[in-house]
Formats: sequence, C-alpha cells, structure tokens
Amino acid sequence: MKRMQALITLPVTLLFVVYLYMLVKIILFKFGEVNFMFLWRQAEAAITDNSRLRVGLYGANFTPFHTIAGNLHSGALYEYIQLYGNIGLFIPFGMFMAYLVRGKRFGFVTYGAVLVSSFVLCLLLEGIQLLCTIGTFDVDDLILNTAGGVLGCMLFHLLSLTAKTAPKPAAALGSSISQSTVS
Repeated sequence: MKRMQALITLPVTLLFVVYLYMLVKIILFKFGEVNFMFLWRQAEAAITDNSRLRVGLYGANFTPFHTIAGNLHSGALYEYIQLYGNIGLFIPFGMFMAYLVRGKRFGFVTYGAVLVSSFVLCLLLEGIQLLCTIGTFDVDDLILNTAGGVLGCMLFHLLSLTAKTAPKPAAALGSSISQSTVS
C-alpha cells in the first residue's frame, strides 16, 4: 500500500510544481514570458529609486473587502472574473496541499497548513508585485486567494470522502449481476 501511495505521490508532486509555475506565470508575468532577470532588474530599480516603491504603496489597497465590494457592485464581467479568478487560482493549491500534507484524517492540522501556506504564498506573490512594481498590492487578493486555498482543501476532503464511500466497480457489477439472475 505504501509503495502504491509513493507511486501516486510523485506524479502529484510533479503536477504541483507545474501548477506553481503556471501560478507564477499568471500572477507575476501576466501570461507573458517567465523572466526572473526582469523581476531582479525591477526590484533593483525600485530599491535604487524608492519613489517607484512609494507609488506602488500609494496605489495599494490595505483596506479589507474594499476591492471585493467594488467588484460585486460593479456588475462588469471583468470585475467578476477578477473576483472569482482570485479564488479559483488557489483552489488547486489547496487541493494539492491537502493531498501532500494529509494525515490519517482531515483536521485542524491539514486545514491549518493549507490556510497558512495559501496566505504565505499569496503574501509572497503580492509582495513581489509591490517590490518589483509589476502589479498592485491588494489585501483583498490575500483574502480571496487564501479562501480559494481553503476551498480547495474542502473540495479535496469531500472528494476523498466520496471516493471512500463509492462502491468498487467489481462490487457494483457483481450486485447487478446477482440481481438480474434473481429477477
């Protein structure tokens, strides 16, 4: 059983790495080419000329639920995509983390690990956007991304429970054969 689990864990870990790459590509490079030297040059420029950093801080949103409320009241499709996209981007993160840190049962440790790791990853990405002046720091992104991670953990938990309670294909086939011979 442990060998089978190890065989499954390796591809899941590789998929997780690919997901993290795509997440960085979407959030930091806006679907463009992944260029870490560009980030380094942006960070150097922001540190050398701190007025760039001040502009980023001036445009940042530090008021919780300010952007979320604006998105909900706007009615514009882009705003809804922005809102639900921030949640959706981190649902796979929560699912991967739940799989990789799972114990014998789900509990505070699993959900706590997903909550903290989702928040820390999002804070890191938001901080890089601010430092490298390539995006806007928004506390609501922290809230939505963290919620997406926890939602992904819940979804993984529900899917795991469903998989455990679902009848085995052979058992289901056997019961339908025996019922058809009785009738």
